[in-house]
Amino acid sequence: MEHHSGSSVIERLTVFNVFATALTYLAITIALSFLRAPKYPDSLPWVGHGKSWSAALKNTFDGFSKSRDWLHDGYRKYHKQGRAFVLPSMLGMPTEVSIPRSQMQWMLDQPDHVLSTSSAHYDTLNGDYAFISSAILKDPYHERIVHKNLARNLNAIIPEMVDEVSFNVADVCGTDTEHFKKVDLMDGFFMSIIPKITNRMLVGKSVCRNPDFLKNMMGFTTDVVLGLIFLPMIPRSLHPLVGPIYSLGPKYHYWRTRKYTLPIIKKRLEDFRKKEAGDPAYVDWKAPNDFITWTIRTAMDEGRNDELQPSRIAMRICPLNFASIHTTAITAHSALIDILSADPSVVEALREEATRIYNEDGKQWTKNGLSRMYKLDSAIRESQRYSTMAMSLISKKVIAKEGITSPEGIHYPRGCLLSCAWLPVAHDEELYAKEDAYDAFRFSRDREQFDSMGEDEKASVDVLKLRQSGIVTTGLANQAFGHGRHACPGRFFVAHELKIMFAHLFMNYDIQPLTERPGQRWVGRNFLPPKVDIEVRHRKVY
Repeated sequence: MEHHSGSSVIERLTVFNVFATALTYLAITIALSFLRAPKYPDSLPWVGHGKSWSAALKNTFDGFSKSRDWLHDGYRKYHKQGRAFVLPSMLGMPTEVSIPRSQMQWMLDQPDHVLSTSSAHYDTLNGDYAFISSAILKDPYHERIVHKNLARNLNAIIPEMVDEVSFNVADVCGTDTEHFKKVDLMDGFFMSIIPKITNRMLVGKSVCRNPDFLKNMMGFTTDVVLGLIFLPMIPRSLHPLVGPIYSLGPKYHYWRTRKYTLPIIKKRLEDFRKKEAGDPAYVDWKAPNDFITWTIRTAMDEGRNDELQPSRIAMRICPLNFASIHTTAITAHSALIDILSADPSVVEALREEATRIYNEDGKQWTKNGLSRMYKLDSAIRESQRYSTMAMSLISKKVIAKEGITSPEGIHYPRGCLLSCAWLPVAHDEELYAKEDAYDAFRFSRDREQFDSMGEDEKASVDVLKLRQSGIVTTGLANQAFGHGRHACPGRFFVAHELKIMFAHLFMNYDIQPLTERPGQRWVGRNFLPPKVDIEVRHRKVY
């Protein structure tokens, strides 16, 4: 009898029933998302299939392949007329209002208690579950630490970055001067090297090369990415049940990393206290120049005793790894592909520039020398434009109870998500000549020409505008690092990191050019880097 009952259950699990269950789940998910979503103004135009129930279903499926087209269509049809439009939700992605460039400065100027970047990030990154404690993203103090300390300490940490690059590039690429070695560009090269450089700045040399620490820190970042993909597919009403189970992954990997970071943090706090107490053994003691030290000093100065808890400092190392490693790796991956797919003269010009500046500065990398690498700076920035890795990199959530009214006269109620389109701006023919071509030195020609001018000629040049062509200078037409007061605070570190890494690679290795650039892959609103192998050989020293 029991056997017959079990068989009956199995028989009911037909392909049709499984499909019907999945379809019902999908319909319920769409319906709940539709009902719980903020009410966007009726006067706003929608791209895609519109905003009806049936349109929501079509958007869910077509959004995977057509989101980019919808954004481009809205940009041409509405943004060019100074109008905002709605980019519909799709499975895993919320509905958002795309603000035209003409209103972007208005949006960025709004105070955080009206339009909030951190609230938008909190929702997108599943802040309730993905970062060990919800306090980490509700009060992103780690961003303040980086914003206040990183740029001013760049000169001091450059030698450590150079040490990491030299050691790890040789480890990955080898020193064989006779034969080329094939290396997977993303996983084998950038994802092997960039985590170590990042953590050299965060926790120091004693931990940044530790395989177990790196494995679990990368496990944490992977957990966050999985949450970004899968949690939005689950109805929000089920998040209190599913979220805590999902959060076990990030917590586990944090617990595994903190056994390496907590002893360092506790020792550093003790060292600071002994130094302040006048301990004779600490007269000549100098704190290492890393994120742990910056956090302790800043929290002490600002009276943030909650941020001086060792566990809190250890937690904040995790989101910084997530924020910096993957985006830097994707940027570097695209840039090197673009450079190697260009005419071979591009690599030769970059090699010549790097060698010349390195020798001029006494065979060492300096902050000033890296800032003079106009060609390499341009090649990376042009790749950020040409191989855009995101449809939008600026988003804000309306959190004011009364909502907010735009210059266009549109009132956005609380809960609406506003974003700035980056992908179509980066490929706007009115902003960039030959917008669909990779021009490695697009942003360096004017700077190089300025350096070759006499003093009388230089007097007539708009120097401020010239400086805005650099990779770290954000703007309405350069959003690769965001823009405004919430622009990426780590962009100065990233720019130096990439320049040191690329310069070292070009100076010390021959790299086979790519016969053609691999095509870009997008799924929904997400860019997926293509798998690419490069062939490298250590250059002979004569």
